[in-house]
Amino acid sequence: MSKEVNLSLPQYETTIVLDSFLKEDDRKNVLTKIENFVKNHGGEIEEIDEWGKKRLAYEINRKQYGVYVNVLFSGPSNLPKLLEREFRLEESILRYLILKVDKALRELRRMKKEEQAAQKTERTARVAAPAAPTASAESSETEPAADKSEPAKAAETAAGASETETAVAETAAEPAAEERKE
Repeated sequence: MSKEVNLSLPQYETTIVLDSFLKEDDRKNVLTKIENFVKNHGGEIEEIDEWGKKRLAYEINRKQYGVYVNVLFSGPSNLPKLLEREFRLEESILRYLILKVDKALRELRRMKKEEQAAQKTERTARVAAPAAPTASAESSETEPAADKSEPAKAAETAAGASETETAVAETAAEPAAEERKE
């Protein structure tokens, strides 16, 4: 879930490592609890990104795996301290890290999201309007393949191919033509 960024409040990013033995419902309850805590203390969640189950670099509380979750939020300056206390009290959170996001990184993320949105709309526009086949391509497909010589086949293949494919097709056709001359 992603929202418009509130520039008046400082922005923070926290990465949490949850116990991998938590059930799906319990994990969602922990994330809902964090989200409600942030909202109740004057903040707003901008994005929650679940990275999934990963192997830990070292065991934490005799556990080798953890579920990583990254949360981007904004709020008053005392919110990280309150949130750290909440994380310490929650037994299912193995580790956490809260960082303040600087303005340059905020701007970079905003520009990246805009660029991704533009690329997505461009892709959907290309998919929605596919190119119509030309009449010459249709007529060449209906001819039987047995009547064509190898250079003609190579030239036909190269007509709809890129430059590198064209070069490959031409070099493949040249040895066949030389063998016929001998």
